[in-house]
Amino acid sequence: MKRLTLKDIAKALNLSVPTISKALSDSHEIKKETKEKIVAYAHEHNYQYNALARSLKTGKTNIIGVIVSTISNSFFSQILEGIEESSLFQQYNIIIMQSRENPSIEKKCIDILYSKGVDGILISPVSDRANLNYLEQLHHSDCPIVIFDRINNSFNTFQIGIDNKKAAKRATQELIDRNYRNILHITGLTNGVTNERLIGFQEALKQNKIIFDETLLLRCDLSQIQIVEQQILSKLKELEKEQHLPDAIFTATDLLTNRTIGLLAQQKIKIPEEIALIGFSNTNYAFSFNPPLTCISQPAKNIGKIAFEKMIHILEYRLKKREIVYETIELDADITIRESI
Repeated sequence: MKRLTLKDIAKALNLSVPTISKALSDSHEIKKETKEKIVAYAHEHNYQYNALARSLKTGKTNIIGVIVSTISNSFFSQILEGIEESSLFQQYNIIIMQSRENPSIEKKCIDILYSKGVDGILISPVSDRANLNYLEQLHHSDCPIVIFDRINNSFNTFQIGIDNKKAAKRATQELIDRNYRNILHITGLTNGVTNERLIGFQEALKQNKIIFDETLLLRCDLSQIQIVEQQILSKLKELEKEQHLPDAIFTATDLLTNRTIGLLAQQKIKIPEEIALIGFSNTNYAFSFNPPLTCISQPAKNIGKIAFEKMIHILEYRLKKREIVYETIELDADITIRESI
């Protein structure tokens, strides 16, 4: 079957080729009625636009790069779902890359995406310092950047995430309200988001006149997933040896939550009878754990959708040479109380 062209559509509708092209690009120059007529005809006849030809003409690739730490993390997979849904609606393609919590790998991801001529990059940065200057240079040139999830930096762009301090403080309070006092907080080493969650944890303790105990803090190297379980296990054995086992654990990321609940089961430590557990987790199966997990879940899909929409906003405003007012958007996280506390 012959591929339908702009000329074919123009001839069928008795319109000019430029009119057809502008309408399919959603140009404001074309009247709504005409645009709807053209789009309907194109859909009915399975028209596929020539991405290469369009990129040569416009200087745009209609490709957005996305960098996350790992796609195996349910939180990031839900963000990607939101990005993809929005990108399909806007007729953009997505290239997904993984930083694996490593600044050097993140830098390579950025380099590769930029070399491929992406129109912009959506990123959850490894930290609030690594590669930030490089990202700012790209953002102020021809490759806009939108940050999602890890929004604790001074980058002047759109940033979309949650109020991490507030969510962590609320989670800690849930434990304190149930008379847990010796709470082990398991968090990351350099991730700025986990630092904010640590502050929220400490503020809740202080508000309830509970002294923060450094021995009840474990910082794990999230860039080396293979040793995280050993770090957690070693900490629990150390506390057991000192007869200072916690009565509750608060984990600061999906990865740490999943690893901790597995280790407690492996060590035959009963939840919540011996140690209660609450943690950040966006898994859809928290209810099926034994016992069902009390978790802080983030509006991941919505974060992804908004991040992509803000990228399109930047691209459109730059094309029209209009001023862009950037903002940081903090959505609310949810806490679902289940039997683990």
